[in-house]
Order: sequence, then structure tokens, then C-alpha cells
Amino acid sequence: MNRLTKYFFIFHTIMILTAGVGMWIVLKLFFPEMMVKGYFVIPLFFYLMGVIFILRFRRTPLENPAHLVNLYMIMRVIKIFTSFAIIFLYWLIHQPSIRNFATLFIIFYLISLIWETYIYLRMEKYIKNMKEENKHPNDHERIDL
Repeated sequence: MNRLTKYFFIFHTIMILTAGVGMWIVLKLFFPEMMVKGYFVIPLFFYLMGVIFILRFRRTPLENPAHLVNLYMIMRVIKIFTSFAIIFLYWLIHQPSIRNFATLFIIFYLISLIWETYIYLRMEKYIKNMKEENKHPNDHERIDL
């Protein structure tokens, strides 16, 4: 589990850095009018949410798959509400460029959604493999002819 967690942390960091710097370069070169003040807040928010997501999965009991699904859904709901709160807060502070900020935020949200789904699928695969390894040889299905 620790090796898988390290893999998720490293891959998550690389993914957010690549998306953040890549998006910043594209905005700077091709869409300078879309650049917003406080751009760094967007990748930082999604990085922190991803770290929380990974840490929560690490502490999830593997014996109860329903708990894993519930945790995944709760994390999605929390992320949606905190995303709305960040966008609303930005709107209160800097109203003129809210459309650009919201657009960039949604792009990062979609990238994050894909990444979290990948983490969830890898965790499910890991749990399935752990259950298969821990099964007693007599517990496997038999086919009688």
C-alpha cells in the first residue's frame, strides 16, 4: 500500500505541475487575454485536494469495498462545494475576470476528475489483487465435470 501511495503522490505532483505550467505557457503565448490574477491558486487547490484524496484512500479499510465507494463519492461532493466556494470568493474579490477564472478552473476540474477516477480504479484493482492473494487455496471456485 505504501508503494502505491508513493506512486500516486509522485504521479499526482507531476500531473499537476505539467498541467499548471503547460496551461500557463499556453495562456501566456496564445491567450494572454485569458490570464487571470491569482492563477497559481487553481493548480494549488487541485494539488491539495488530490493529496487529501490520496491520504484518505490510504486510510480506508480494504475489507469494506462499500466504504471505498462512499469515500469516493463524499470526496467528489466536498470537491464540488469547495470549488464553488473558491469561484464565489474569487468573484467577490475580482469580479471583472470571473469568466476567465471559472473557465480555467473548470478545465483543471475536468483534468482532476479524470485523475481521481484513475486513482479509484487503481485502488479497486489493488484491493481485488489483495483479496485474491489472501484467499485460501480451498476457497477458489472449483469446476466439477
